[in-house]
Parts: sequence; structure tokens; C-alpha cells
Amino acid sequence: MKNEVFLDFCIWGFEDITPEQITQALGMQPTKVYIKGQKKNPKFAAVAKQNGWRMNSGLDKHASFEDQMMSILDIIEPRIDLFRPFCEKYYCEIVCAVNVYYDNDESTPSIHLDARYNRLIKELNLEFDVDLYCLPNDQD
Repeated sequence: MKNEVFLDFCIWGFEDITPEQITQALGMQPTKVYIKGQKKNPKFAAVAKQNGWRMNSGLDKHASFEDQMMSILDIIEPRIDLFRPFCEKYYCEIVCAVNVYYDNDESTPSIHLDARYNRLIKELNLEFDVDLYCLPNDQD
């Protein structure tokens, strides 16, 4: 299996607006919405502990971290004035999950945060969360 990178911008913990209002204000569709108390995924029993609005980079999970980050920055930067009120009022973050499949002859994906990213997080006061998963290569 090929290594995978998932990169999303998230807004968490809003109670006074709906996900639809966020979608309308930002002028873009989320990849996923979480409603407090409802199942996160129809296949599993886990429920959302808080409301959430999530948007990915629009790139394939096999695209590099850097390409996905540039794509997210390309989405946010032109709309920074639309994102700012949400980042000031709610918990906003960029989340990254990296699935590394061992014995697949690929190097571990790099995660590099450059000056462009650093400017954005200062402006919007974003958090960055990364989860690394080492998984068996089931293609044997």
C-alpha cells in the first residue's frame, strides 16, 4: 500500500450557528460536518462530542503533505477575511493524519511547515495537529 496523507482545515465547538451558515459565509462546501450527539460515521457507534466543520485540500490522499498544504493555503488566503471571524470565535486547526505502511519501499512522508504557513497561522491563530500511524502493508 502507498503511504497516505490527509490534511484538513477544521472549525470546532460552535453552538450559536449551524454548519450551513459557516458554509454560506465561507462560500465553500465542507468535506465533512459533525453534529454534537450524532454519529461521526454511519458505520460506527462513536458520536461527535462537539459540532465541527471540516474542509480538505481537494487533492488525493497520495499527494504530498507540501502539495496538500499549498492547496489549503490557496483556498484560505484569498478568503482570509471570511475565515478570520471563525478563527477568533471558535477553535480552528489544520489537522494532518499520515498513514505510513511499513515494508512498502516508500520513504516516510515529510512534513514541512514553511514561511507561508507560518504567516497564516499567526494571522488566524490556528493550531496544527498531526497524527502518525504505522500500519502493516496488506498487499503482500
